[in-house]
Amino acid sequence: MILVLRQADRNITALATKQGWSVEVRDGWELTGELTLFVAAGTAIPWDLVGPGERLLRRWDVAAPLWRYGTTAADLGSPAGRKKTERIVHDLRVPAYAPELLFVRDTPDGRAFLAAYARELPGAEPRLAFLRALYQVKPLFCPLPRTWMADLRTRMTPDSRMALRAAVVQNREPLVKLEIKPGVFVNCTRGQEAATKARFARMQMTRLERRKLDANEG
Repeated sequence: MILVLRQADRNITALATKQGWSVEVRDGWELTGELTLFVAAGTAIPWDLVGPGERLLRRWDVAAPLWRYGTTAADLGSPAGRKKTERIVHDLRVPAYAPELLFVRDTPDGRAFLAAYARELPGAEPRLAFLRALYQVKPLFCPLPRTWMADLRTRMTPDSRMALRAAVVQNREPLVKLEIKPGVFVNCTRGQEAATKARFARMQMTRLERRKLDANEG
């Protein structure tokens, strides 16, 4: 995979080189390898995901993360930009994506998407330009989770991690102690007692018994 920086960024260059990736700095949208990752300077790249994700993304033409949960195209750009986008997309109640971290595979649709994006981009809100190119070309597109925009685990402070754990505990359903067989107890969520007993009972069955049970339930 080749990483193309839209502007120079020493930190990203050093980290990418350490990962063994070729790095180029240029403002063009040409593809120079089978899979190219276009990155805007200053982007927090999830290094622990990009390597494994590279193999998964080889079946897609284009991939980019969601920009912000709860933000749609209707919230972005100027009235003229939204109107132009609506003529192509037809409905602005669609998610906005983050072209700051943009994977493109060297396929006909991948190249066509980049060409369309380059035409739409000058002077435009980049996320609206991205949507217009996406809907014009309709490449095989993989929307990535918002967490691909940053390695949240490394960015969280000890205090924020503690607050997150406290919130999880506070919002967790209460647990009850359940006897699944004489003298054997497990914890389960209140209201899930019957389902938990059924699951453990199934675990004790032979394969033939499970098949008969599944056949009767089917």
